[in-house]
Amino acid sequence: MDGAKDLKKIYLYFKNNTRALVSWSLLLIWMIIIFILSAQTADESSSTSGSLLSFILKLTYPGYKLMDPSEQFVVLETYQHIIRKSAHFMVFGVLGILAVNAYKSIHIRNNSLVIILSLATCVGYAVLDEIHQIFVPGRSCEIMDIVLDSCGSFIFIALTIFIFYLFENKKSKLVEKP
Repeated sequence: MDGAKDLKKIYLYFKNNTRALVSWSLLLIWMIIIFILSAQTADESSSTSGSLLSFILKLTYPGYKLMDPSEQFVVLETYQHIIRKSAHFMVFGVLGILAVNAYKSIHIRNNSLVIILSLATCVGYAVLDEIHQIFVPGRSCEIMDIVLDSCGSFIFIALTIFIFYLFENKKSKLVEKP
């Protein structure tokens, strides 16, 4: 195969298919965001999630704003672990949605294949993400995080495929009507 010709084919495909270009770009951007978040040291990561959690608690936890800082810290610590693990689930859930959309954008019609490719993309990236964290100060490779990432991906992939299925069925029924 001629690499230059193959690259030109890929370039022309994406040039003529805006949905595919946008879909794959969003997937790549989300992967970069995950990489950046994973590149934070343990202290930076705790600070990021702590700030977000503090903001959420100010809006939702009765009396949180009136507590003294030491009481706020206790409440924050109580919910921090749950929020961090939920974040893994949700962030990789979004990755699953974007992966399905990317594979659908290149006209893969077989939903089983889209599920397999999307899940392989997400689980593979989850593994790479955890390996990456070995090299970040204060971070580690956690098998449970890979499991959470994979579960989030799978559930969101399944929901996205179901939504695509509903739209495709509705569209085909509209076409069939005289």
